[in-house]
Amino acid sequence: MDADSPRLGGLDQGHVEVLAQGAIEPILVHRDTRRVVDGMHRLHAARLRGDDTIPVRYLEVPAGEVFIHSVAANVSHGLPLTLRDRKAAARRILTQHPDLSDRAVARITRLSPKTVGAVRRASSEEVPQSKVRVGADGRARPLDAARRREAVGAFLAEHPGATLNEAAAAAGVSVSTACEIRQRMRRGERQPEALAPDRGAPPDARDPAPPGGTGRPAGGRCTGPGHARHIAALAKDPSLRFTQSGRALLRWLNERAPDVEAARELLAAVPPHCAVTVADLAYTYAQEWQRFAATLDRAVGGEDESPAPRRPQRSTN
Repeated sequence: MDADSPRLGGLDQGHVEVLAQGAIEPILVHRDTRRVVDGMHRLHAARLRGDDTIPVRYLEVPAGEVFIHSVAANVSHGLPLTLRDRKAAARRILTQHPDLSDRAVARITRLSPKTVGAVRRASSEEVPQSKVRVGADGRARPLDAARRREAVGAFLAEHPGATLNEAAAAAGVSVSTACEIRQRMRRGERQPEALAPDRGAPPDARDPAPPGGTGRPAGGRCTGPGHARHIAALAKDPSLRFTQSGRALLRWLNERAPDVEAARELLAAVPPHCAVTVADLAYTYAQEWQRFAATLDRAVGGEDESPAPRRPQRSTN
C-alpha cells in the first residue's frame, strides 16, 4: 500500500531515477496495514528498473502512530522534507496528538519549539484542546502543573511537619514532585517559572536535563545524577519516545527510580514489629531487579553478572 507521506509535493521523479542506479536499501512498512512508512522513492526506483522484490523492514506500532514514524524517518535521511512539509506535518501531528508538547513535536519534525507553538496557536480551531502535555520522556503532565507546584509550596510552608504523602495528596501531585519542592524550599531556591521555553508548557512538561546538566532529573524524581543521566538518555531515543510500549517503559522506570527522602520518611513510620517483614520485602524487590538486570545483560551478550543481593543473617540471640 502506498505511503501516507508528509511530502506535500509527492514523489520527486529525478530522485527516483538517481536511486534506481544504485543499491536500494530496505523500505519501512507498517506490518498491520502494509502501508509504506518510509521508502516510497526507493519502491518506485525498484519498479522503474523492473525489480520483482524489494527488501523490507516491518514497523509494529498502533496505526495512529504511523505518520509520526514517517515524519521522523523522512527528516533524518534521504530527500529532506521542506520547511512547508515539516510545518504541515507538525499541524497534522498536533491535530492527531494534541497532548504532545511543543518540544516533543519539534524533535519529530526538526522544527524549533517556538515554530511548533506558532503552528499550534495558528491551528487552534483545528487542534483539539488537551489539559495535559506529554513530554519527550513519555510522561503526561497537567497544564496547571505550575499552580499545583505553588499549592505544594504553600502547603509545606503552612505545615512544615507534614509528610511528603500529605503534601502530595493536598495539591494533587506525585510524591516525587513534593519531594523536589521541599528540597528547593530547604535550599532557599525559587520554584521554576510557570512558563517554560516550550511556550505554554508547564515546567513538568519540559524535556529532562541533558547528561551532565544541572536541570531537574527526568520525571522530577529525587534521584542521584546517575539515575537522571540514564533516564534522560533513554528518553531521547525515538524508538522509546514515539511508541506506546517505549513510553510505557520510560514511565515504568521513572516510577521506580529511588526516592531517597520519601523512603527515609516512610522508614520512620515502620513499627518495630513490622521491620523484619518490610526488610524481607525490600530484599525480595532488590533480587527481582537483579534478575531483571541479569536477563538484559544476557540478552545483549554480557558476560559479567553481579551476584544477587544477599539477605544478611539475623541474629537469633
